[in-house]
Amino acid sequence: MIKSLIMNQILNKLSALKRREQIYGIRNPLTYDFLHHNLHHLHVLLFHSADQQDFTRGAILRQLLIFMLPILLSQFLQQFYTIADTALVGQVLGAQALAAVGTVSLILSVLVNFFIGFSAGLSILVSHLYGEKEYARLSALVQSIFVTIVLFAVLFTAAGIVLTEQLLAALATPADLIPQASLYLRITLGGILAQLLYNTASAVLRALGNTTSTLHYLAAAVLLNIALDVLLLIAVPCGIAGAAAATVTAQAAAALLALRKLLRLRGAWQFHLHRPFFQPVHLLPILGTSIPAGLQAVFMSISSLVIQAYINSFGYAAMAGMTVYARVEGFLYYPLFAFGIALTSFIGQNVGAGDLTRVRAGLRASLRLAGGGAMGMALVAGLCAPMLISLFTDDPAVAENALDAVWYTFPFYWLYGINQIYIGAIRGLGNTLYPMMTALVSYCLFRVAWCWGWDMLGLHSMHIVYSAYSASFFVMAALLHFGCRRALRSAQQISTEKGLAART
Repeated sequence: MIKSLIMNQILNKLSALKRREQIYGIRNPLTYDFLHHNLHHLHVLLFHSADQQDFTRGAILRQLLIFMLPILLSQFLQQFYTIADTALVGQVLGAQALAAVGTVSLILSVLVNFFIGFSAGLSILVSHLYGEKEYARLSALVQSIFVTIVLFAVLFTAAGIVLTEQLLAALATPADLIPQASLYLRITLGGILAQLLYNTASAVLRALGNTTSTLHYLAAAVLLNIALDVLLLIAVPCGIAGAAAATVTAQAAAALLALRKLLRLRGAWQFHLHRPFFQPVHLLPILGTSIPAGLQAVFMSISSLVIQAYINSFGYAAMAGMTVYARVEGFLYYPLFAFGIALTSFIGQNVGAGDLTRVRAGLRASLRLAGGGAMGMALVAGLCAPMLISLFTDDPAVAENALDAVWYTFPFYWLYGINQIYIGAIRGLGNTLYPMMTALVSYCLFRVAWCWGWDMLGLHSMHIVYSAYSASFFVMAALLHFGCRRALRSAQQISTEKGLAART
């Protein structure tokens, strides 16, 4: 009896160690073998990565982290580019130009964020088709998506150029900022097509397990943009038009490189052109996933635009302060966003392979890491905030507004980390409608109602705007927790039904 009990304890410990290794990829963290293996794996991924990656086997958390790292580096490169761009505009052209750039960025984000969300939905379907080895359907889908992207980009660009002044006026943009903002908006609209093509190509590559290529292309684009910023703002002063032209040129370079890679893939699947070039039937499966994901991003952008109109009523200092805050916030936002993207591809492939046990293990490990990681990053970013803000402006009023936003929102940013994991998981499970609805309720309706409600009570302050962001994190976390549990139950039911059908 005692021997049996001891044996069971040993077996339980061995089973726990095996589960730990499967999730974390850890045997003995202090051994040379562990360090050498993981460093080698990381080097291969960053510099010699295969075009496609299988997430249905291997250590879960190690796979997620190493897969996420190129995405994270891409996001940080994007952040660095944005910081450099914004800092040069703020230091060379002044706070008014900085405010104009911030307002225009929000207008552009409506379409760009829609297609970023749309591409997240696209990644889900691509990962499912790749996991199911439906390569012909995958090529036809990707081709039709790119045709759609081109049509939408052309239409939006034309409409934006015609309606520039009306859009700025609708946001209550101060009259003295409209000339600079109009010029910047019209030029940057020329880069919309490139942005959408790059984001779509990147989404396809990520779903296949390739995050390294887009990292390299973004690095090249960042270096090009900074070089052009220095040239067109300092060496050959072109004002705000120079900043816009540098951005558009860099976006075009990144798009061309990403498309070239997509057309030259190596691995189980290669992209092949089909006739006719546009087949609407192939878009039908994506409508249920990509459109809600895209609308989720649009709702967030629209709520930001509505709140931006509220912010604009406080003048250029508040406008520029929020522009600077958004750049500092990127140090928290981008890593968490990258983790959510990685989890979507991971879960999508494992759902396609029918391994829901691996899905649940990945979700649990991701929640723990994202929540704790967000707390640590918020603490570091908060302590460094005054120094970071000084990079963008020496205007005391602008700096004060930006710092107030940091103090009000960063203590609650761990909830944003949890939210990104839940969003990535729910999308990977094939449900993009629910995250869209939670974004509509939490980010759009709640934030706007929060600002307007306090305004009606006579409290008209920027602190109301900051607290709206923090309060919405709580609302969204509660809604997403419920939605994720429901999506897991639904996926389990579908998997069980497929298993029964296969046996009969």
